[in-house]
Amino acid sequence: MNPVLELGLIALGLYLAAWVSKRLGLATIVGYIVLGLAFGPGSLVPIYTPSETVHLFGELGLILLLFFMGLEFSPARFAEGGRAIVVAGTIDLVNFAVGFGAAMLLGYGWLAGLFLGGITYISSSGVIAKLLAERKLLAYPEAERTLGVLVYEDLAMIVILGGLGLLTSGGGWQEFVGVAAVLVAYGVLLRWGRKPLERLLSREGETFVLLLVALVALGAMGADRLGFPEAVAAFLIGMMLSESDHKERLEETLVPWRDVAAAAFFLEFGLSVELGAALAFAPVALGLAAVTALVNLASGYASGRATELSHRASLGHGLMLIPRGEFSLVIVGLAASVTALPEEVRAGLTGIASLYVLTLVIVGSVIFVRYDRINERLARLLLSPAARRRLRERERRLAEVSLGDG
Repeated sequence: MNPVLELGLIALGLYLAAWVSKRLGLATIVGYIVLGLAFGPGSLVPIYTPSETVHLFGELGLILLLFFMGLEFSPARFAEGGRAIVVAGTIDLVNFAVGFGAAMLLGYGWLAGLFLGGITYISSSGVIAKLLAERKLLAYPEAERTLGVLVYEDLAMIVILGGLGLLTSGGGWQEFVGVAAVLVAYGVLLRWGRKPLERLLSREGETFVLLLVALVALGAMGADRLGFPEAVAAFLIGMMLSESDHKERLEETLVPWRDVAAAAFFLEFGLSVELGAALAFAPVALGLAAVTALVNLASGYASGRATELSHRASLGHGLMLIPRGEFSLVIVGLAASVTALPEEVRAGLTGIASLYVLTLVIVGSVIFVRYDRINERLARLLLSPAARRRLRERERRLAEVSLGDG
């Protein structure tokens, strides 16, 4: 297909998907994903196919989503919340056991269990970053804890992906040298690179835009070439610029780029799901999604309370971490190439993971759209009887005071 025609069809489709989603009261993410499912390669009307154009914009969308997430999370704030992040992130590891246990129950074996454990462990930084920004929830206290845990998870994925790669391909210790080099370079930039960056960011007009896109894209892809996840690298670049004098101008300039490219990212996700093959594993995938959501809610609540969040905010933290996405698909892609796994196991992992991720993206987006209402009702439901009585008494007194003032 002509690239310009393809770009036009993508833009029109994404516009219509966003419009329909908003009319139905859903997050636009759902519309973008459903567009890929409904008009992708396996559909009755295959308008869209995985291509260089879609992949380019999709990759840029993921990078910009994480970059903007980093802008809201400065190194100073990260250092201040270091202990809380480590505690919350460590408790969050229980989600790995969900997938590992499921694989063992299915008879897939321990190796497949490691892959499925990784799939159920990591929340989607891209999806959650988009939903937090779209629903204007970044100022909530639980959002800050969620961002910290996402960083913890993304850094843990370096170890998980590296370990799985070494385990299945026989790589050596050299695989981790690039990761160390990226972290050292980042530390040097934090210490000595701020003033030069401030001078560079004083540019105006199109030179400012070009510089920003070059900085984020080259930084993320350079790190990726060294074995460091590009999404984490983009997040770290955002953190580095979060205290810049040019932060507001930077956000205003790149927001349209982020929103358009992020739409393509979720379209690409929809195109990657082989819905026909996945439906054969629907009972397992949906059951696993339900268990994951419940465990995520419980572990999120436990980590929130352990790090001094309120009852309500702790439940919200668990709700915010429910969506799965890009890294889960990366892991299942790696599993599909591992010849040590039987072919039927690889097919099972692919089918389960595709429908599992899709389900939790949709469920998560619905939760975010009605976040305050769901969180409030859940918080009331899970209060102890004594706490409920105290809450009713407090509400009664407030009502009496209001009537007295009237």
